[in-house]
Amino acid sequence: MLVFLLTIAFGWMGFYRFYKRQYFRGLLYLFTFGFFFIGWLIDVICALREMLTAPAPVVLPYVAPRPVSNGPATEADELMKYKRLLDSGAITKEEYKQKKRELLSKKKPEELFVECPYCGSKNDKNAAKCSSCGAFLRS
Repeated sequence: MLVFLLTIAFGWMGFYRFYKRQYFRGLLYLFTFGFFFIGWLIDVICALREMLTAPAPVVLPYVAPRPVSNGPATEADELMKYKRLLDSGAITKEEYKQKKRELLSKKKPEELFVECPYCGSKNDKNAAKCSSCGAFLRS
């Protein structure tokens, strides 16, 4: 459409021929006012034909970019994943509620480990001795 409009406006200066990379003809049109306006009329018809026979542009649907994960998925990430599944109809509301309960009832890392009072290393909460220094963790 734009080429057609520019050919109508500036075709007498050889615009269409320069656009088609026909530089010699473009210069000829430039110095002869579109080859005495006959060439300009031919260029307008050619530009119109190209505009009408050009294939329609393909419009692709917008796909939102996926967020980049910098580490392991958190409970919030997992909940969002299951919420999207619920919204799309892939899982039922009961399945979503069950997964939500499971995710929120998980113990936090600080609840799973205990710090040794002597060396500061983290040990299993149920361990009796420190794995690094051998000190007793609870009496």
